[in-house]
Amino acid sequence: MTLRTSDQDFVNAKGYLERLPEKLVVEGYRRWMSGYETGDIQCWEMAWNLYAGSLGACQARALVAELSCWIRTIRAVSTRTMNHFPYGCGKLCRDECMALSMVAGVQHKDRAAMEAAATHLIGCHRIHDALEASCSFGMALDAIGQHLIRVPKPVVQDIALRPERQHFH
Repeated sequence: MTLRTSDQDFVNAKGYLERLPEKLVVEGYRRWMSGYETGDIQCWEMAWNLYAGSLGACQARALVAELSCWIRTIRAVSTRTMNHFPYGCGKLCRDECMALSMVAGVQHKDRAAMEAAATHLIGCHRIHDALEASCSFGMALDAIGQHLIRVPKPVVQDIALRPERQHFH
């Protein structure tokens, strides 16, 4: 598949992930998911350290609670295993794009993008609980000034059509 310049920038997201709001969502997703996969509490501690180091302990406390609830909810309603790159990776996989797009949709009041991303990430149309958890997480980020870049529905749909990677770690 040939990528347009804007698509290449989104896939090779080094600069994009240097923005604190996107970094918090993507790295939080990666570290929290890794904790569930491995059962290693150090993954969750790494998420805490990222949030506390970036925001201070007071703001991090509430936001990590929302992150935890968000990840737990999307894992519970998903019909499949969700993928992610190792933490610190400068690229985004499709599932990470969908997760980030859900939260960005909340902040930009873009219900169509949020629902499209949730449907692709979850793998079915049972997305109500995932949308609710995304709303809580997105609003918590917004409340402390961490505003994500908008990801419109056509971009979500384009990303959803890309072939899945075979290996993530």
